[in-house]
Amino acid sequence: MKRTNSQKGQALILIAFGIVALVGFTALAVDGGRVLSDRRHAQNAADTAVLASALSKVNGANAATYKTNGTDRAASNGYTTGVNDRTVEVDLCSDVSGANACAGLPTGAVTSEYIRVRITSIVPMTFGRVLGRQTVTNVVEAIAHIGGSTSSGGGGLVNGSAMVATKGGDVSKCLDMNGNAVLNIHNSGIYINCSNSASIYMNSGAKLDMDAQGEVVGCSGGNLPYTLDPTTCGVNGGVSKTIEDDFDDVPKYPTPIPTCSGNGTVTGVSSSGTGPLYINVSSGQTAMLTPGNFDTINLTGGGTANFAPGNYCISNFNLSTGSAIGTSGTVRLIIPADINLNSGLTFDFNDLEIWSTNSSLVLNSGSKLLADRLRFYSTGGGYFRVNSAEVSSQDAYFYFHSGNIVWNSGSIITLHSPTTGEYAGLLVHKPYGNASQIDFNGSSNIHLTGTFLVPGSPIYFNSAVTFELHSQIIASTYLVNTNAGGSIDIYYQASENYGSPPPASPTIELTK
Repeated sequence: MKRTNSQKGQALILIAFGIVALVGFTALAVDGGRVLSDRRHAQNAADTAVLASALSKVNGANAATYKTNGTDRAASNGYTTGVNDRTVEVDLCSDVSGANACAGLPTGAVTSEYIRVRITSIVPMTFGRVLGRQTVTNVVEAIAHIGGSTSSGGGGLVNGSAMVATKGGDVSKCLDMNGNAVLNIHNSGIYINCSNSASIYMNSGAKLDMDAQGEVVGCSGGNLPYTLDPTTCGVNGGVSKTIEDDFDDVPKYPTPIPTCSGNGTVTGVSSSGTGPLYINVSSGQTAMLTPGNFDTINLTGGGTANFAPGNYCISNFNLSTGSAIGTSGTVRLIIPADINLNSGLTFDFNDLEIWSTNSSLVLNSGSKLLADRLRFYSTGGGYFRVNSAEVSSQDAYFYFHSGNIVWNSGSIITLHSPTTGEYAGLLVHKPYGNASQIDFNGSSNIHLTGTFLVPGSPIYFNSAVTFELHSQIIASTYLVNTNAGGSIDIYYQASENYGSPPPASPTIELTK
């Protein structure tokens, strides 16, 4: 009888399974080791990169600079975006949201105090390909906390860009440049929060120059004279930030609002009235005023009014020619009606505060407002309007609750923000809810130092205006209609911006 071998070929099957198992173990050992090695190196690169970025921010760098310092440090450790399927991202945790938000932060953490570096690396497989696995993706991140810093810490609100357009959503032309408009950004770039595909729009002849790469949530349209790097478009994942909360803690005006006690007095000129005085100062006369309530002060024909320090509540202020001079100490003018400085009139004060509810300060052709220290607090709808006049102060701050600024043709304006105190670095402040349009018109010559913070207002630069701002301007949108005779220059300098400075002994802690 012939016997049939029913086990014929089983060894071949076992050998095949053994080879698969052997390849699997080899893939685990070789490819797995490569993945773990890359992950370890990527984590080290992220750790050093986030510390470099945090140190740069503590020292006052703007967003473009501290991000560059982080990516450069990662590159020195072998991780560069676009090289060998690797990506390096550097962000403040306050700048990322949704699925991309920083995870693992302490409860109640201030996200603007944390910087994250995330490295994505694709590792090709060798033996794993046999098992159908072509690549393995490593994603590592490191987060550093800057002790004591805030979103404004280190000099500069939002993200430290020289020009910021806060307008969010699918809106076009948030920076709109026409004709021969020229916009020069020095030591920094721009940040445009609009998500529209034409967030920046430039017509033929317009020119935009930046010393650092700009950032646009949307992108650009029109006849652009330059090429935007692709990484500039679509920042923050193409989603507009909600940044109005960044300004909640910015100071407005001191409280309580000053008042007057009793009636003021005057010597040197005659007066009338049994209550608050009516005063007329004519040519050749010098009036010496003391604080209190006044019905009317007329300054005409070249007369001079000397104000002693204190609070002056003046129902009617009629000023044509002459001089108003403040002696040493703070003079506060509390005005229920407009003050008009007319041709030939000079306001020259050591320390002047103007308090307005719905009244305005208007400087007309040929008048001058000069003050070593100048404050204009509009707690209602008061305006500060300059028409072919001169304004100068080395310690100035302007606040407008619902009022506005209009600086017209032929004006010469030179203003520097305070360097100490709660308004240090803050020149102009309109809260986010004040959306009235600001116009810089004609052949005005404007030189400003400090943060120009009007986050809810559109700004129009018109005609041959020469506008030079040292530090940072933050508005809703911008329309630049300057012609060949005008230009706009913004010089970013972190130390001249508004913002809570970093602590005297800042701390940097690697938290993740």
